Amino acid sequence: MKFSSPKVFKYSLILVLIDILVIWLWAINSDLGPGSAMVIYIVVPFAFIVNIIIGGILFFTKRVYSPLFFINCIIAPAITYWLFTSEMSNQYKEHFDQWSFNLQDTTFRITKWNKYNEFSISYSDGPGSSTSFLDGKCEQKKDTLLLIADSIKMYIHHDKLHNFRKSKNPITLKIYN
Repeated sequence: MKFSSPKVFKYSLILVLIDILVIWLWAINSDLGPGSAMVIYIVVPFAFIVNIIIGGILFFTKRVYSPLFFINCIIAPAITYWLFTSEMSNQYKEHFDQWSFNLQDTTFRITKWNKYNEFSISYSDGPGSSTSFLDGKCEQKKDTLLLIADSIKMYIHHDKLHNFRKSKNPITLKIYN
């Protein structure tokens, strides 16, 4: 049995869709938080090797299908890389929330670490510099985020920071991406 061009395209498309589904399910069910970038060095070669093995087995059993897997050994690692890096980025963003605001010539950044219910505030007075100066616990109360550190109590309500440096006026925050 020989493949015609439409059949090769059809089967290749089916194989790519199966790749996307399987690799996507694998990626979303993996814990790919901060520090897991090394996973890419394992899963991409794994996708290549699996397709080479399947192509080799089919070469001796159903020779007509083996070229599809040899072609797929190039496509599957690219899909794997793309899906895993996308999911890694999504999961990384879920680990924290960030806001920023400017006072005079200084940019402040508030980072809330979701997993630990902690926050930190850093400031930068020029490009490339950043200094963390306040760390503490945070607590979500309905639509208000309480920020508590030592004897300081601030809160974020409707994207406004209240009680920063005992200020009477709330500071408008920008969501930092």
